[in-house]
Amino acid sequence: MNIEEIVRRSGEILDYAVEMRRHFHRHPEPTSREFETIRFLCGQLDRMGISYVNIPDGGILAEISGKSPENGETSPHVLLRADCDALTMEESPENGRGPRCCLSANSGVAHMCGHDGHMAMLLGAAKLLSEMVPGNVDGTVYLLFERGEEGGNCIYYVMKYIQARKIRIDSCYAIHVDPDLPSGTFWIREGASHAGNVNFEIGLTGKGGHGSRPDLSNSPIDCFVSIMNQLKDVRMKYISPTDLLTVNIGSVQCGQKRNIVPEYLEFKGTARFYSQEAGGIFKEKLDAIVKSNAVLYGCRPEYKVFSGPSLPLINNKEAAAIAAEAVTELFGPGCLTEGKLGLGSESFSTLAAYYPSVMARLGVRNEDLGATADLHNPHFDLDEEALKYGIASHAAYAISYLERRPHIPFEPFEGTADDLLKLMNRPVPKRYDES
Repeated sequence: MNIEEIVRRSGEILDYAVEMRRHFHRHPEPTSREFETIRFLCGQLDRMGISYVNIPDGGILAEISGKSPENGETSPHVLLRADCDALTMEESPENGRGPRCCLSANSGVAHMCGHDGHMAMLLGAAKLLSEMVPGNVDGTVYLLFERGEEGGNCIYYVMKYIQARKIRIDSCYAIHVDPDLPSGTFWIREGASHAGNVNFEIGLTGKGGHGSRPDLSNSPIDCFVSIMNQLKDVRMKYISPTDLLTVNIGSVQCGQKRNIVPEYLEFKGTARFYSQEAGGIFKEKLDAIVKSNAVLYGCRPEYKVFSGPSLPLINNKEAAAIAAEAVTELFGPGCLTEGKLGLGSESFSTLAAYYPSVMARLGVRNEDLGATADLHNPHFDLDEEALKYGIASHAAYAISYLERRPHIPFEPFEGTADDLLKLMNRPVPKRYDES
């Protein structure tokens, strides 16, 4: 692996990556509806001469082929992934210090999770790898620009495409920007990286009436309060103290007048965990709590959403070691740091269930530039200088894997994409490209 060339070209490509990042930031699109984003990405790949397929409702799968092995061995295949969707939220015109360099032109939609940077880095890596891989390295690099990461589950359609065509993938690598880490540093750990989840949206129908006679009514508020109080005990009573699990009720909608007992209440929430077993226990107990309280308070429950437990993202030990060694060769041991374990979820866990995978955290924090706010915060921003480190690490992981051809012990999920969907109790994702 030509370390000096990767570092040099990544620096030269930085201006292009910044231009791409600002374009994506100004033109964000919501989950599963990234139509113009996909068209723009296809145009960039066309200019680079990189072949690709636009998977309906899934994203773009591009391919950079190296030379064929002379000894007849099977060439290795590695996949690099970036996500494309933005969040349905307003961004602040200011970051943590002052006015930001560019703003979303689409009201109510903003790249507050860094996916604009993810796409820009993978495009930069595509430019670099298209120069370094063909004719020089045995193997194939796939580039996945994934739609619908923020809950759209569009990775389902990507996996359907890959499995139907029996495309072989030996390892996957991805980056997520991290505003808690100093710009240009990496946190690469084996084991748990992102959480699985149970998502729920549950309605409770009681019996409405006049506020002066609650004895003649069945208030769903009373039922919900009892459910909420019992949920607080689940973590302590039923989950191992060594397993992390958090629960949040993010929305409660009910009633409008002080003198009316409402008939209907709806609450929405999520649980996060690193152990799918713990997630399964939580879901089972939530179901039992809702149904028993519905009987007690004379309400009828309706499960509008009750999905999960989804898969936590587990970084493969050997893949994490390859990634850490690659960035250390590029930037020295000082580029590695330790971060704070969080409980956000990641659709990259689907790829990690099938292939040895690792997601690295790339620091984008720069207090002088105001890049200090958390992900999903309206003030979130990133230090664009960090993009060159992401470009280089994508390229270094791919080339290192292709050159080393490591044997990674791994037990993949044996079922199809539909089997995995059933395991996680999730519906088939809504399609937009055919509508």
